[in-house]
Amino acid sequence: MQSKSRYRIMRRILFPYSGEEPLSRVQAMRVIGAWILIFVPGMLILTLLLAVVVTLPLHKILLLLLLSSLSGIIIFGTLSWLVVAMSNRAARILQARRMTGSGISGDRYGS
Repeated sequence: MQSKSRYRIMRRILFPYSGEEPLSRVQAMRVIGAWILIFVPGMLILTLLLAVVVTLPLHKILLLLLLSSLSGIIIFGTLSWLVVAMSNRAARILQARRMTGSGISGDRYGS
């Protein structure tokens, strides 16, 4: 019997890892690729709809779509890379605390 995941569907799609261990390069690239594949097409569709409503010429529509896709890749690629970097840092701190034994007992201030 499979256990049901406690995370919502968008969390499972955008960041399907627990965060307890640092992500490998392949896992990090999967997260970055997922963010790009989810957010950039939405940006392209909205840009295309806006360009059609405004009735721009074809060459300007293509230029806007190119600009929209490149900016989406840069923005969401960078944001997802930042999420991966912060998750890896938190996982390393958690592992270091487990190795030294600190943070296991006591309250927030160590008493």
